[in-house]
Amino acid sequence: MAPVAVRAWEEAVRTAGLEPPERLRPGPLVWYKYAGWGRLPARYNGWILYDTTCSTWVLRHLARLVALAVPPVAAIAVLLPTSGGIRALTAVTVGLCAVLFAGIYGNEGTDHRLVQAGFPAELGAHIRDARATHGQRLANAMRRERAAVRRHPRG
Repeated sequence: MAPVAVRAWEEAVRTAGLEPPERLRPGPLVWYKYAGWGRLPARYNGWILYDTTCSTWVLRHLARLVALAVPPVAAIAVLLPTSGGIRALTAVTVGLCAVLFAGIYGNEGTDHRLVQAGFPAELGAHIRDARATHGQRLANAMRRERAAVRRHPRG
């Protein structure tokens, strides 16, 4: 049985009039291209839909931003011709600003990724809202079932 979060996502996709697609994961290099706003081949569209609408979509968005920020921040930390403290402070400041400024546009960024994959832009928000609702309903149903088992143990 799939975890509650995955079942809720699948139900949310169905409410959008789609059948939950196969989620073929890209490899590390293809994922890095995707993190840099690159378009992926159509075989990854199901994974893109999941990536931008699952319960951890915000964390995934931040992970992509951090992955893009690490190389220039590391270059600043290593190559800036000044003392170590100034290099570290500059690198941290640049990295945090990069992630903050790009992170502000999380909804727009994920909707852009859906449009690149051929989905309508409003689909992401619809599935995220429906997934939250279905997830809460499934979690409540599971709590009720566990409570019923505790009250009336089979024995």
